[in-house]
This record gives sequence, C-alpha cells and structure tokens, in this order.
Amino acid sequence: MKLKKSLGQNFLKDSFFLEKIVQSSQIQKLDDVIEIGPGDGALTELILKKSNSLIAIEIDQRFSEKLKERHIDDNFQIHNTDFLKINLNEINFEDKVVMGNLPYNVSSQIIFRLLESELKFKHCVFLIQKELANRFLTNQKATKISIQCQLFCDIETLFDIPPDAFEPKPKVTSTLIKITPHDRHANFRPKYNLLQEVLSVCFANPRKKISSALKKIDLFNESFSFDLNKRPEELEINNFFEILNLYENKL
Repeated sequence: MKLKKSLGQNFLKDSFFLEKIVQSSQIQKLDDVIEIGPGDGALTELILKKSNSLIAIEIDQRFSEKLKERHIDDNFQIHNTDFLKINLNEINFEDKVVMGNLPYNVSSQIIFRLLESELKFKHCVFLIQKELANRFLTNQKATKISIQCQLFCDIETLFDIPPDAFEPKPKVTSTLIKITPHDRHANFRPKYNLLQEVLSVCFANPRKKISSALKKIDLFNESFSFDLNKRPEELEINNFFEILNLYENKL
C-alpha cells in the first residue's frame, strides 16, 4: 500500500522498539487505551495484547478498514477521522492511556489539542521528532511551548529511536515522550489565552533581555522577583505568572 507523504506516514517497523514502547507505556491488563494514528497497526496489535480495550483514531480510510477487519473479534473500535477535527466529547478519555506514533507535521497540534481540552486521561506516550521533544522539556532553556505545557502537565523523554527503525526512513531521530497531567497550576488555567499573549511577546526574541519584552506590554517599570537582565529562555513558569498577573491588571 502506497504511503501518503501529506499525512506524514513513517511507520515504525522495528519489533524491538515496538515492544519497548508498549513496556514504557506501563499499560496493564485492566487499562483502556486510545491510539492516535495507528497506521498499519504494528503498535495496535501489541497494545491489544496488553490492555482491556483500544479505541483508535485513524485519518487514512485504507488503514482504518484494514484494522477494523483484522481486529473484528477484539475489544477494538476505530474512528476513521482526523484527530484535529473530531469532536473529543464523542470519546471518553477519562483514566485512559493515550498512545501514538504521531505524524511529524502535526505532532504539536495534536498534543496541544489534548492538553487544552483538559481531558482527564491517565497519561500519554507519544513518539515525536527529537527536536520537538527537546522544545517541550523544562530542564533545558525555556521555550514558549514548554511553558504552555507546564500549565497542564509534566513531560519527560523516555528514549530515542533512530531513522533506520522506520519505513520509509525519515531524516530525523524520533523520541518517545511521556505526558502526565497535573493540577499544580489549575488556578491559572482560566487565564490561558492571556498567558499565550504574554508568552508570544516574551518569546518573540528569546535571546534578548526580558526587559525588552516588558517594555512592549508597558510593564518595564514594575517590580519583579527575577532579574530583568535575564532572557526569557532563562525564566521559569512562576516568573511568567508574575508577568501575567501584572499584565492582567493593566487591561
């Protein structure tokens, strides 16, 4: 079956890494799982052996029909649709493990759709491009997306997978990440849109001093607990909450 480049179809074929992903997902026999973009179903088969049930969301009708036929006797459902367009209320995410080898071209959109919808999933295990995984991490220089993610969850990298493990072979290394939701910053969730505005201004020039960004939102003369000579990439989420609160008071 010819793969569609427009859908970012790079399928993991290496059985060692497929098994390692399922082990790392920590799914148990009683767990219900949601898989985004099962494609040829290599991971799907292993998930079904380890879990109680599986709901898959697959945009490509050809693979959707094949998987439906293959797993007709299993506790398996499949939605032939685009995850970015599906009504998420149609699927119960509560306490489910969400998994997937995500298409490189829409990985961040899928992850943010999950987070911003505040679905009560147990955790997510996703295979994404290594470069994007690094931008999500909080133990490195801060980025706009790493701060946004911290509002909703903790993200950790589990291991890398080389291009040779895929078909067709991509030009980049992939990284398996685990996303665990938390409520540590729940009081700031209603201000999420405003926080995005603040982060967009602050990270427009991430290597410039934060004082430069504060001038643009009329906060340069305010007092902050952090050094205004620092760059945005050197700040932590609580520093941006400080900026957010003062920015909100100015509106």
